[in-house]
Amino acid sequence: MRRKILVLGGGGFIGSHLVAALSQTQHQIQVAGNNLLSSGNSNVDYLSGNLSSQIYQQCTTPDLIFHLAGGASVASSLQDPNHDFDKTLPHLSALLHKMQVDWPQARLIYLSSAAVYGENASNNTSIRCQLKPMSPYGLHKQLAEEMIQFYSRRYNISAQIVRPFSVYGEGLRKQLLWDALSKAQRGEFSYFGDGEQQRDWVYIHDLIDFLLQLMTQQLNKQNQLLNAGTGDGIAIKTLLTMLLKTAGYHQTPIFSSIGKPGDPDNLVSCRQEQISYPQLQQTSLQLGLERYVGWFKQQERL
Repeated sequence: MRRKILVLGGGGFIGSHLVAALSQTQHQIQVAGNNLLSSGNSNVDYLSGNLSSQIYQQCTTPDLIFHLAGGASVASSLQDPNHDFDKTLPHLSALLHKMQVDWPQARLIYLSSAAVYGENASNNTSIRCQLKPMSPYGLHKQLAEEMIQFYSRRYNISAQIVRPFSVYGEGLRKQLLWDALSKAQRGEFSYFGDGEQQRDWVYIHDLIDFLLQLMTQQLNKQNQLLNAGTGDGIAIKTLLTMLLKTAGYHQTPIFSSIGKPGDPDNLVSCRQEQISYPQLQQTSLQLGLERYVGWFKQQERL
């Protein structure tokens, strides 16, 4: 069945990959937000600008809404928490009101973040874990989730919340992999922490397959709140060693033992909960890193 799908934040890292995948389907796609790049596909319409009640008025009534907009950096939120708040919450409030009043039949899939777990994150983080964010970024995602849950209870809005873990892949121009390769180009191989911190690395195309699969599933109490992780923890030291070797460097990573503010020691999804979502485990870490390094080197030549 051909559906009307609205993607909010389609110009970001995850959003641009999702729009590219949706553009290959027969669905009618509308994309709203900043930094949008046209796919040239006739079934994709673009509304460029800050998300607000005004831009929602211009949108065709959707059957499904993917919400990928908002703050996207722990470090930036620590430097300017007000800006992170403004990027994350006001337009979500306007969207939920719009759904309540004008789009009651629409279904929302909201991408939150595993940063909501904060101090309670571990190498086996369950969706039942109590939220205790360590950064304004994580706090604002928690507040966004609470707003959505309120509207779901009070106004019967259909909504899912997805908490991605460490998403990586072609197109990501920030965070650990980009920073490590950029530093390596300058001959620098030192990093924060002691290298033993574990993360759950999700390849971007696997996450997109997971989100597309959610579209086909019936919404129920069991899948209203989901982690998007592999359930496999990889130490930062191991990851960076693999990355540098893949990129052709012979140096080993050096660690300062100084932790980064706002980051938990371990942030890995519960393996048992993720068994039902094999889409998130399709691409091996080695293959994903090879693709990322290949893309990174292409950027040098552009």
